[in-house]
Amino acid sequence: MILLSALAICCLWMALLWLIQRFTGNAAVVDLGWTLSVPFLHFYFAWLGGGDLGRGLALAAMVCLWGLRLGGHLFWTRLRPGMPEEGRYQKLRDEWGDKFQSRLFLFYQAQALAAFALVAVFWPFYRDASPGLGWTQVLGSLLFALGFAGVSLADAQLAQFKKRSTHGGVCQDGLWNYSRHPNYFFETMLWFGWATFAGGGWSLLAPLTILHLVLNVTGIPPTEEQALRSKGDAYRDYQRTTSAFVPWFKKS
Repeated sequence: MILLSALAICCLWMALLWLIQRFTGNAAVVDLGWTLSVPFLHFYFAWLGGGDLGRGLALAAMVCLWGLRLGGHLFWTRLRPGMPEEGRYQKLRDEWGDKFQSRLFLFYQAQALAAFALVAVFWPFYRDASPGLGWTQVLGSLLFALGFAGVSLADAQLAQFKKRSTHGGVCQDGLWNYSRHPNYFFETMLWFGWATFAGGGWSLLAPLTILHLVLNVTGIPPTEEQALRSKGDAYRDYQRTTSAFVPWFKKS
């Protein structure tokens, strides 16, 4: 019953965001909505799951810290007043034409299902009533801390580069000198931190799914495709010398 109610809340939340975007004209609100859905569900399960409340709230608090940081970043870069709608949603408007709103509603509901699925795999952890913290919680906390610090630093370095760059060059500052996508790398690491904190098992499906999406679907492939269109040979040189995902030393 708790799982079904959580799914219903997610679907209603996304339906509300779909209505909001009809007035604002910015479909990217779904990204912020998805980000906020994840910590909400963790807290919902921690409170109602019946497991060790302190341990459950500790994991939910880590997820909330992630959600607040990423949510603030998404709002500032995509949703604050005066910001244009993100290019991928503009592209969908062109491709879907008159069916844009109906298909977008289904897209929003798919995001609700995705958020629910990525948190539902933690349900056994939130049902575990055995008390105390073990080595998996310590290791998971360390992985999360490193991942959170890394993705925050990568985003800050990219933002600073964009502020001072007037020609749209390729950012190779700091972490971006060692990986073409350090933000994706450390984002994936913190998801593995949550799964480790939860003791592995079914919860590992969440970071493995994120890793697959980053490497093969919605992360690196479309990002690199857009970078090649906009930056051309400069980005091709960057590809030849710099690791795509795991930070590593430059190739000669």
